[in-house]
Amino acid sequence: FIGSRTRACVLIEPHGERHDPAHCVTHRLEGDVGAVLRVLDGSLSTQPDAPRKQPLAALASMSTALDVELTSAFAWRASNAGAPCAERCTPSTSAAASKPPCACADRADPLSQRLAEGWVARHLCTVLACDAPPLSPLADEAAADRRDGCAAAAGHHLLFCSNSLPIRHLDMYCPVAPLVLSNRGASGIDGIVHTAIGAALANPHGTTTCLVGDLATLHDLGALATLSAAHCALTVVVLNNGGGGIFRYLPISSHDVFSPYFDTPHSHTFAAVCRGFGLQYEAADRAEQFEHAYAAAIGRRTISVIEVFSDREETYQTHQRVAEAARLMADAAAAFCTTSDL
Repeated sequence: FIGSRTRACVLIEPHGERHDPAHCVTHRLEGDVGAVLRVLDGSLSTQPDAPRKQPLAALASMSTALDVELTSAFAWRASNAGAPCAERCTPSTSAAASKPPCACADRADPLSQRLAEGWVARHLCTVLACDAPPLSPLADEAAADRRDGCAAAAGHHLLFCSNSLPIRHLDMYCPVAPLVLSNRGASGIDGIVHTAIGAALANPHGTTTCLVGDLATLHDLGALATLSAAHCALTVVVLNNGGGGIFRYLPISSHDVFSPYFDTPHSHTFAAVCRGFGLQYEAADRAEQFEHAYAAAIGRRTISVIEVFSDREETYQTHQRVAEAARLMADAAAAFCTTSDL
């Protein structure tokens, strides 16, 4: 969307790192996004032409609407994932023979047997960021101060995120986050759990969570032996979607060689190996299971492994729906800004 625009593209971020995969940014401004927009809003509101401030309000409204869309996309799955049909569905009351016997069949997209990966990432960030709600771009300074104070209280929470899909889930679905660390290597997913152990050892007064995929965990399986001898507060959350989910998002997914050479499907789970190393292990495929397991894990302040079972294709389809919603909202905001005299 941004790359298709010919006007100046200003990127506002709280850090100076490059974030421009489409190579379309013309100006970079380092600072707090909300603070910058509040200053702009205050400046524009003093102008005699009051409608000039409306595009900023439109952007704030778009941000709120997209967050609602995300919440809606995850809510039904989070409350129903993993449950058998008899529990998930309400029988149709219609006597018409053409009506399906299960109300879930009426859904345009009848998800799902598995917990959404994006929901897991979002839950981790919300918990570790001290439940700080995302700020509207036009939120007042008092709201910003409350958020900053909450973040300071959560300063000892560290999230170590694996490459591939996990870090993209954070970027796509998480408006707030704690301090996040990530690795980088020739293949991207090498040594993730080992590095997370190092991060946890360097954070002795706090808790560390590692969000990692199944293939990265398999690549670094020896780290589970290291975990068994480590003395730190580390919770490893493994997103097991049975293969390399990231490749579903790449052009190779349309070629015959995609499976099994790129998506590398497997049926491995980590329960037996964790128990073999004497590690605290739990599995979760429902929201309440994960919430309880994760709260207990960070409360113990020891080593824990939580395996979350998800589905690669459902993860991809959820991403596509949310991305399309974001595109439509961005188009509407752009049209509004173009027609208004800003």
